[in-house]
Amino acid sequence: MQAAAGQAQANTADTWDVSRLYPNEAAWQADIRHVEEEIGKLAAYKGKLANAKQLYAMLNQEESIMRKLEKAYTYAHLLFDTDTVNPENQRRLDKVRQVAQKLTLATSFTASELAAMDDAKLKKIYRQEKKLERYKRYIRELRKEKAHILSEKEERLLALTSEATGVAGQTYRYLLDSDLVFPAIQDINGKKVQINRTNYASLLTSPNRELRRRAFEATYGTYGQYQNTFASLLQGEVRKHIAYAKARNYPSARYAALHAADIPESVYDNVISTVRRRVTLLHRYAALRKKLLGLPAVHKYDLYVPLFPDKNREYSLDEAKTKVREGLAPLGPDYRRRLDEAFTNRWMDVYSRKNKTGGAYQTAVYGYPPYVLLNYHGRLDDVLTMAHELGHAMHSYYANETQDYLDAGYGVFVAEVASTVNESMLLRGWIAQAKEPEEKAALLNRYLDTFQGTLFTQTLLAEFERDIHRVAEAGETLTADYLAQQYRKLVGEYYGPSLVIDPLVGVEWARIPHFYKNFYVYQYATGFSAATVLADELLKGEGKAQEKYLDFLRTGGAKPSLDALAQAGVNLRDPHVISRALDVFEETLEELERLANELSKAK
Repeated sequence: MQAAAGQAQANTADTWDVSRLYPNEAAWQADIRHVEEEIGKLAAYKGKLANAKQLYAMLNQEESIMRKLEKAYTYAHLLFDTDTVNPENQRRLDKVRQVAQKLTLATSFTASELAAMDDAKLKKIYRQEKKLERYKRYIRELRKEKAHILSEKEERLLALTSEATGVAGQTYRYLLDSDLVFPAIQDINGKKVQINRTNYASLLTSPNRELRRRAFEATYGTYGQYQNTFASLLQGEVRKHIAYAKARNYPSARYAALHAADIPESVYDNVISTVRRRVTLLHRYAALRKKLLGLPAVHKYDLYVPLFPDKNREYSLDEAKTKVREGLAPLGPDYRRRLDEAFTNRWMDVYSRKNKTGGAYQTAVYGYPPYVLLNYHGRLDDVLTMAHELGHAMHSYYANETQDYLDAGYGVFVAEVASTVNESMLLRGWIAQAKEPEEKAALLNRYLDTFQGTLFTQTLLAEFERDIHRVAEAGETLTADYLAQQYRKLVGEYYGPSLVIDPLVGVEWARIPHFYKNFYVYQYATGFSAATVLADELLKGEGKAQEKYLDFLRTGGAKPSLDALAQAGVNLRDPHVISRALDVFEETLEELERLANELSKAK
């Protein structure tokens, strides 16, 4: 597989086509210059937004700038992520971020002026300029935060600070993607293996426990060497969230983050309380691991190794594409046609290579096909990741095709739903078709690991994030020792008595980039729960499940996230959705327990 991957790295078909956005650097530079010129003209509208024609002209010009800037940013971002140490890529990305900062500053008066208008004045403006109709939702979203919008001078001051306060997150990414070097360890054949962020996950799936232990200790030992730096960066990020929340008169940083997306704090707390009530299910899964692996105790590096490794085969890229097509067939012919376009029209940058950023993601520019980053190595996980990221891509593609630019972008609260529906459907269909007991057991094991890594782990991380913000808001310092202590405590409570909490577990928080996205991780848990319920309905073909689901994808951001999901058939205001997902975990766990027992007796 490695040789094949090496060949494929040179295959243009397996890289994304950024020339769709810009044919060359000169075209990108021309757009950047044009954007900067247009930003300079926005100041002319200051103090004039109470005039209907001026308001329309301002919003129309701002929209035109935003569309061009998003395109320019995505181009720079894509090139940077395929070669993070290239100074030209760094320069280009830094330039577009500076331009974005200029736009934020130039429009800092908009929210204040719109918030200052009373409802009667705004209605009169709408009557005077009918073309403002398409901006009504945009204006409503700005004005809903009326109580938290500051004066024009204060808004400008906050805008001026945004670049400086973003340094912690930017430094964290540079440290992770470019500067952090992990040691080499000896593999089972006595050869040296250089650990990196991409291969670490595969090392933890090795059937050789000593190799897993070495990889774990080398990785977290490296994070541990810089734990005070990581703690300082995280504290800087948390204090930024708190400072902005206080400046805008929100009761807390979490409230501020959720309120902007119309998500009640009860939704966040329901996830934690519901998972906590049934966390013994994870204890039970850890105990099953201990039993099937024949270990006296389970360590963190034992939680990801397949319990049935004889079926841990590799899949070529073509096999992966076939699996994804077949697994997502219940979504209908139109969805499949779009999948084929993704596979043949260079939506994906597929393989790992030196200096390419790790992980996987999807990004999209309105009016263009999406872009999907993968680091494909041929494992089962990589096939599932492909399906997952293509779920994001299809959500963007359907929404961009159906909605106006202003309504296409969906909130982060629903962002993980479409991706996890794909992953769940693919895996559950695979389980149902498995003919051999060992293959079915391996797939059941993988499905349980998905729950472990998403619903349970992301809830754990959400609890950690909530608690460290509360502590910081009370004036406490987030030291490396405190963070390690709190993290180890949560891991012990979530996994139960079968898991040994090694000291290095306490530095795992440093490896989580989503803490720099301001209360993001809980949405993996809510999204996963909603997706589990939706996938169940789609696989069973219940009612109009397919039609409702595709309508959800097409909705984009035209409706509040909770309402869009409720229309699709899941109401996350009700903790019962989380319970239904945990029911699926329990049923899957019981099936694996029975099957493992049968296989044990057959030996």
